[in-house]
Amino acid sequence: EIEIVNKLYDAIMKNEDIAEILKYFDEFLNDVINHFTFEQGLMEKYNFFAYPMHRAEHDRVLYELKSLEKMLKEKGDIKTVKDYLENVFKPWIINHVQTMDTVTAMYLSNFV
Repeated sequence: EIEIVNKLYDAIMKNEDIAEILKYFDEFLNDVINHFTFEQGLMEKYNFFAYPMHRAEHDRVLYELKSLEKMLKEKGDIKTVKDYLENVFKPWIINHVQTMDTVTAMYLSNFV
């Protein structure tokens, strides 16, 4: 996922055309959706105690990403995507991995 988001960010920084940026954004969004779906499936299967809270975080971020995708497609708003990646997504993913994902992984390690 980090590799994919870096490709998107690099395309933005190189001022590539909107079609190329949309291609990378779509790849990134699909990867996030697949990752969240897989993770949520495991949390449900093994009755993870904090599933509702963890799922709500995923849902919130997906809503933000889908809103960005819409802006990008409708308005070509690359600056907002760049700002989001730098100021929202990057700190969020670091915190999410260090907190929610770490607790989830520790819990799931008892089953898988």
